[in-house]
Amino acid sequence: MRIRTVVALSILGACALTGGGFAIQHVHDRIVAQQEAPAADASVETVTRAYLRAAERHDCALTSLLTTSNTFSWCGAAPDALSDGWPDLRSFRDLRAPEHVSAEVGGRSQECVASTIDQRWMTGAEPGELQWNWCWVHTSSGWRLWDQGQG
Repeated sequence: MRIRTVVALSILGACALTGGGFAIQHVHDRIVAQQEAPAADASVETVTRAYLRAAERHDCALTSLLTTSNTFSWCGAAPDALSDGWPDLRSFRDLRAPEHVSAEVGGRSQECVASTIDQRWMTGAEPGELQWNWCWVHTSSGWRLWDQGQG
């Protein structure tokens, strides 16, 4: 075999192993997230706390699992030259009792939990404390984040 062929095959092999490693890690993270996720019958307060704790520790698999496609999940990635990053939840406090929002008002029947968060990297907001609402819909898998924001 020619040296170039050996080098090319070696590079391809290394890329395949690296890509396979990322795929295996992703599957592993999803399995762990499913094991750590609150039970389907958990209260909205329990799910909110689990979500916020996962966001604080940058557990992207769990925050993604608990978020619908209707909104973004908190993962915390610093801005760089190619992207604005993702909001980073540094801490939370003052979780309030859930308030019901009817389907007529919110598009779907929701339970919203107000809180105070300390964040950075959120587009359009200065780093620091914000009043933030977490609005959840109930699915067969349990409560999932449907909407969020100020107000």
